Amino acid sequence: MSPPALIRLEARLLVRVGNNVLLAHLPGDAWHVLPGGPVQPGENTEHALARNLGGLAELIGPARSGPGGWRFIGAAEHAGDELGNASQPRDAHTLTILFAADWPGGVPLPSTWEGHELVPVDRDLLVTTRLRPLPVAAAVRRWVMDEWPLWRGLTPGAGEVGRLGRRLSVASLKAQLAARREELRGNAFRDAAVAMCALVTAADGRVDPAERDGLRAFVASDPVMSHFPADELEALFDAHLQRLVEDPPAGRAAALAEIAKVRNRPTEAAAVIHLGEVIGRVDGEFVLSEKAAVLDAVHTLGLDPAEFAPSALPRPA
Repeated sequence: MSPPALIRLEARLLVRVGNNVLLAHLPGDAWHVLPGGPVQPGENTEHALARNLGGLAELIGPARSGPGGWRFIGAAEHAGDELGNASQPRDAHTLTILFAADWPGGVPLPSTWEGHELVPVDRDLLVTTRLRPLPVAAAVRRWVMDEWPLWRGLTPGAGEVGRLGRRLSVASLKAQLAARREELRGNAFRDAAVAMCALVTAADGRVDPAERDGLRAFVASDPVMSHFPADELEALFDAHLQRLVEDPPAGRAAALAEIAKVRNRPTEAAAVIHLGEVIGRVDGEFVLSEKAAVLDAVHTLGLDPAEFAPSALPRPA
């Protein structure tokens, strides 16, 4: 088995200026990028973004959730050389966490950022604008069109191909969840997430003590789930597992009813599916029964199976 790829984490900001988006490029370079840069080990993603934006962050305003703040809009995983950085190892790749903010009215737009020229580009011209890396460009264009977050994994290679024809690593999935942790604090999400974990854990019809202990360890250390009291999570998880083992049809129905609590809540619904994939993949083998459990949740949440269904399961034409 080949060693896992090195992962570099970065954060970038899509700034809307009226009907335009603000892109940056080096003088003489035809390719554009979003302002932002790398996240240092142990650094908060939003703090890293503010640090890399420098004076631009001060003009835009503080990073915060909600109207007028910086909103999480997606993530894209891409090869290290897609940013033209030849110094990165060949097996390295980057996970770009994307945020968006609106330029405040009445504030003059600067012409430069960190040696780059800043250019407002009409949103309708984005499709013909050279923006790199390409997976980031796809996520940006999708969000500009319908303001729906998009997650893009690596292009197909070795390993499993995930949603949208892209391979999603556990590290990528967990980082995407962590980036949205401030939006995932409600009890409805807690109940749906625990039910998803239990459904995947018991998908093969049995629950080993090691699986239960491993899940508890994951919940205790995960930056999203650790928001909630551990004893509450364990009680909910054990109750689901007991029902799933003693009466599988009734247990499955009860778990899906809890998952349905976040239907019509796009961010929470997508996070529940992400969490199901993390639990399925975390032991290195995402088996068919676990994928089927995630697909059940996709249908329960009213999500598009063409985008969210795990690979190796039928998708609509």
